[in-house]
Order: sequence, then structure tokens, then C-alpha cells
Amino acid sequence: MPSHELDEAVALLCRHEVQHRPLERDHALAHRQVAAPRLPVPQWHVAGQGEVSPMAALDGAFAALVQANPQLRPRVGNPDELRSNRMGQTLDLLKHRVFTPEPGLAEAVDGAVITALNEEAVVSAALGNKGGINLVVSYEAFAVKMLGALRQEILFARHQAQAGTPPGWLSVVTVATSHTWENGKNEQSHQDPTLAEALLGEMSDTSRVLFPVDANSAVAALRAAYASHGQFWTLVVPKRAVASQLSAEQAERLVDQGACVVKPCDAPDVLLVAIGAYQLQQALLAARRLDDAGHRTAVTCVIEPGRFRLPRDERERAFVAGDAALRSLFPDTAAVRVIVSHMRPEPTLGLLRRIDTGPRQTRALGYQARGGTLDVAGMLFANRCTWAHVATEAAQALGVDPASILTAEELAAVGGHGDPRAVMVSA
Repeated sequence: MPSHELDEAVALLCRHEVQHRPLERDHALAHRQVAAPRLPVPQWHVAGQGEVSPMAALDGAFAALVQANPQLRPRVGNPDELRSNRMGQTLDLLKHRVFTPEPGLAEAVDGAVITALNEEAVVSAALGNKGGINLVVSYEAFAVKMLGALRQEILFARHQAQAGTPPGWLSVVTVATSHTWENGKNEQSHQDPTLAEALLGEMSDTSRVLFPVDANSAVAALRAAYASHGQFWTLVVPKRAVASQLSAEQAERLVDQGACVVKPCDAPDVLLVAIGAYQLQQALLAARRLDDAGHRTAVTCVIEPGRFRLPRDERERAFVAGDAALRSLFPDTAAVRVIVSHMRPEPTLGLLRRIDTGPRQTRALGYQARGGTLDVAGMLFANRCTWAHVATEAAQALGVDPASILTAEELAAVGGHGDPRAVMVSA
């Protein structure tokens, strides 16, 4: 086209000054500054004592946070069953927004829980509440439908930061629960870790994806999220009761550093890396069996894999862990490494390339698109993620016979021609 025609078109469309209308980047909403909320004293759980639902713990922490900050308008995006997802305190406090409340139900015309069977609509309700405090709760498999809206906001927020005007609104939290490893009632339609994998493809300084492993780490992650500004935190949280693995101090350190050593060992031969609650359980069981067989084993729990990636630009470089931190969490002496992940093995390996010692020595286990109407133990077995599969991978990487670690019955189960219950008992 002739350049003068383009100039005329630009002049016709770009009339902000004439119309006294700010550019989108200069709009007051793009420069909103929200003070950090007051964080009430958390209700920590004693490590090693009983099982607690991480979602129930997160629910209590969020309800307390809302009550401690009446100056912040709360908004909860809910595409499905909030109470089923263990968010009963939040629902009773904030209530479904409806036109005509029914007596005896948690409903109100001014309710702060926005419920619709449309994931993009409910996440957008939260994304639009930039002056308040926001939470979105969804089944993990269906939260994928929120991805488009989230990605546009992630890009805009990062562009703002790059332009020298970082967003001042409180970070938005999306919780993916009833997740891949624990949702077997509706077969593979409800088993999908895509959301976390896709959001880990975005720049990790803005799109933060965490996998809490127990009640304390879920609470610590939620508190850290609301103490930050201009970010999008995705928490993949179990709703079933799981063992309380971490003390309050360990949980806060885990969130602060992105990982922590949960089973230390001087000069280990084998390093097991766990991403996810059920994965950590299996890694610890595998470590016990490897230790019994004479192989020195350490276990590192990774809650935020994006902290350990190869940075793609300077902003991300300032965010990811440095080499010294990497060595303390993933000791060099352990050339043999087995990663057991909530996600699929391939994106997990790509993300953690910095700790990869090569295909013979670093193995990755995770969701292999195997599912069905299975319980947690069944999902772990079907996807080759039980403690026995972890121990077998470690043995092969060490160059030793797995029969020196597993019994004949356990080996048969791992090989697919024995009774699966031989390795599912402790799941």
C-alpha cells in the first residue's frame, strides 16, 4: 500500500489526544496500586501426625484472609462444586451470587462466589476484580478452558513490567484440584495435567505454577501468592487427605526456594526428585527400599519447577535459582536421578534440563495418558509411578539388577505380569 494511505489510517484511528482518551497502557486501571493484605496467623498442622486435606487447609486460610481484610472485595470463580472441593468455609462466608436466594442455602444477591458452568467466564470474573482479592477453584482437567483468558492477562502483565510500570494489583490465584491422580470417578475425561504444563510454558517470573504436597505447603503457597503483586499463581492441590509431611518452617522454605531436601544424605548415589503430593509419598517409599539395598539415597521435593529452568531472558534469569542453590538441592554426587512428576514426563524433563545428567542416568516418570475409573494407587500403577517403578528406574540407572532391590512378586508386578497389589499396598 502507498505509505500515505497507511499514515491516513493511523491518524484516523489513533485519536486519543483529540478525544482526551488515554492509551490502554496509560489507563488508570493499568496503574492500580493495591496494598498488601494483612496475613493472619496461619493454622499450621503438626508434621507426621495424621492426614489432612490440603484443600481444606487452604480453604481455612483463604476464609481467614478475607475476614482479616474487609477493605478488599473478594471474588471467587467457581465453575463446578466448591463444597465438594473442600471449600466449605469460603462458600459459607461469601455465598453463591444468585438472583433469588433459596432459604437455608449459601446464596445471596451480593454473593462473592461467581458460579457458572463456563470456566472462561468465572476466571474472567476474578481477573476483572483488580482492586480486590481473587481466587479461582476448578477441577484440574476443566481448568484448561481458562487457559486463553489467563494467558492474555499474563502477557499484558509482563509487558507492563517490561515497560517499567509493573502491575500493582494483588496476584491472582487459580487452584486446580480434584486432580489427575485422585479423580477417577469419570475416567480419563477428568485426568489431565495440561493446565500446569501449558502455564509453565509462559515466563515463570509472571506465571507461577506450584504443586503443594500437604496442608502446610498449600497454606504457605497461598500466603506467598497474596503477598505478591502482578503475578498469576496456579496451585495444583490434592483435595483428599494426605500425610502432613512438612513442618511450618519447612513449608515456608519450600515455597521460598521452590524446592527443599526432605530426605538428606551425605554424598548420595541416587537422587529422587518429587513433584506433587502423591509423587513425594512414592519417592520416600522408594528411597527407603533403595537405602535398605545399600544405595545412598536423597529425596528433593520440588514445589515450583519453573524456578529451576533454563532462563529465556534477563527477567526470568533474575527469578530462577542460581547455580549454588541448584547444587545444594540437587547434589552433584548423585549422577543417577529419578524424577517422579505430577505432569507428563516429557515436559517435566524439558523444564528441568538444568538437573538432567543424561538419558542413561536421569529418568522421568509421570502421567502417561493411562487412566480410567481408578483410585490413587491404581493411577500410580497404571502410569508406572509407584515406589517400585521408581526403585526399578533407579536400579537400572545405577547399572544394578532390580532383583537386588525388589522381591520376585514386586518385580512381576512392575513387569506387568504379576499382581499389581504387590506394589500398591503402601500407596
